[in-house]
Amino acid sequence: METMPPVVARLPLPAVADLPPYALDVMPAPAVPTRRSQRDADRDRARILETAREVFAVYGLDVTLEDIAKFGGLSVHTVRRAFPDREQLVETLFDQALSDLASAAENAADHDDPLLGFLGFLSESAQMQDRNSGLRMLLKGETTSTRAAETARTRLLPGLTKLVERAQESGVVPAEMQPTDLPALQFVLNNMTQYAENIEPELWQRYLAILLDGLQTTSAHCGPAVLPGGRIALD
Repeated sequence: METMPPVVARLPLPAVADLPPYALDVMPAPAVPTRRSQRDADRDRARILETAREVFAVYGLDVTLEDIAKFGGLSVHTVRRAFPDREQLVETLFDQALSDLASAAENAADHDDPLLGFLGFLSESAQMQDRNSGLRMLLKGETTSTRAAETARTRLLPGLTKLVERAQESGVVPAEMQPTDLPALQFVLNNMTQYAENIEPELWQRYLAILLDGLQTTSAHCGPAVLPGGRIALD
């Protein structure tokens, strides 16, 4: 008689709800890392600088990184990734403007006619600052970035010194004049420009001529022998 195979008792499978938590975990697929190319970073940086250049020129240095992001249609994160703080952006943006101004002073000092060179620099500087409120504020020290203001002074002082010394040797300006007097004269012209910009935008040229005529009068000993007031320290 054929015997039946033994019956093997099998334990019932556990219900899903009874499985330990880790048995239900599904390992997520590894994320594919996305890298911003250097081209993307350069494009964003160029866009930020172009936007900041326009905004600073019109509104001055009081705008924030958030303002620049808004004007440029960029996220604040994108702007801060390129420039973590506003001072760094100001320094980078005005580096070229300061180079241009320093070159203008050097070229004016080398002009064949010291008088025309001196006059030309004051005129060109006034026009640059008239077109760019941010540059004007930077040169006047109206910025929260002491580093940027110090950079401006360091970059411009050699050219201004050379220009004033050449003008003094030629009798264009008084012997008492200091290189740091030039920015002060520019401030006078800038204030006149701001005062009359809605009435007579070119009025600063008239007062530039008056200032220069007064300087020459003093140098010809028709005015005070010694300029009144103290000197602005060079350091």
